[in-house]
Amino acid sequence: MGIKLLIAVPTTDYVHADFVKSLCDLTSELSRKQINYKVEILSGTLVYIARTRLANKAINENFTHVLWLDSDMVFTDQVVEDLMFCGKEMVGGAFVARRPPYGPCVYSSIKKGEVEKVKEFGTRPFKVDGCGFATVLTSVDLLQAVTQKFGTTFQPTEYYGEDLAFCWRVKQVGREIWCDPSVRPGHIAHVPIHAGEHLFGEKKE
Repeated sequence: MGIKLLIAVPTTDYVHADFVKSLCDLTSELSRKQINYKVEILSGTLVYIARTRLANKAINENFTHVLWLDSDMVFTDQVVEDLMFCGKEMVGGAFVARRPPYGPCVYSSIKKGEVEKVKEFGTRPFKVDGCGFATVLTSVDLLQAVTQKFGTTFQPTEYYGEDLAFCWRVKQVGREIWCDPSVRPGHIAHVPIHAGEHLFGEKKE
């Protein structure tokens, strides 16, 4: 069976222009390679509900894989091919937070709400306990396995938000989570830019 890819983008509101540019480049590349795909951008106040609805869509409509993208990310037009190359049921890129101190959003350990971030990404794919869902590829078989055991995919728990709750469930069904450091998407950061003093005719003492 060939690939049937759902590009799933949950968002609370708008999507960034740089994200749209990355998405357009990606879909052009997928079309050029005749890969069967569909883009679904789903907005809502609660991200976990959007993720759950997207997961259910992937299962019910017989997709084979889901590329999860956050709407504040940039990525290359090869991101699907690169993540597929890892050959894992769940593999994420190496990305960091968009706010200080800009630490990794990839975790070597998640236990009852206590998380330990990876100290370095290295150069080869490696197993992790969890990751954010900014740029992650999952198989639909994995989504089905989690749903069958827990009746949900992304429902938050006492200890975890929706992304790490899913990762915890993946571990409970005996599956693996991987990070591929060759895939390096970027967070789109926002910083305040103030007018310089010279514009106000003020002089420093």
